[in-house]
Amino acid sequence: MNIRVRKARKEDLYELANLWYELARMHEKIMKGYNLSKDPKKQWLGMMEENIEEENYTTFVAKDNNEILGFASATLRKRASFFSVRYMGVIMDIYIKENRREEGIGSLLVQAAEDWIRRKGVRLAVVTVAPENDIANEFWSECGYETYLLRKRKEL
Repeated sequence: MNIRVRKARKEDLYELANLWYELARMHEKIMKGYNLSKDPKKQWLGMMEENIEEENYTTFVAKDNNEILGFASATLRKRASFFSVRYMGVIMDIYIKENRREEGIGSLLVQAAEDWIRRKGVRLAVVTVAPENDIANEFWSECGYETYLLRKRKEL
């Protein structure tokens, strides 16, 4: 096993779109209100093609030889001026192929995202986790993340 983490490249995007779609379909199954649009892979791919060169956005891939095992995406967001910490890093997506979980790949990707956030001069990282996703909630707790805010939603 020779797992390496590196920044995603444009040539990775089609394979990453398939992994993202697996993640999105899982969310759609377990979360009420997580409804994908028509052709979501195409929409995600378009967003990634725009963002991959952005200074405040990044995606990392974990590879074993030539196989992409998973990915993590992060961005920087400015907070309102009444907060003492004005910027935060947001780890938006993380996904590991099901047959390669429990190998520490997720932790490697989180570390890469956190290192990138730190290099940008930001000292706060946040992640949104579906309350129904027990495995993800446990993972993020093991990575040192604490629950500090719960979101509620209502369809109008």
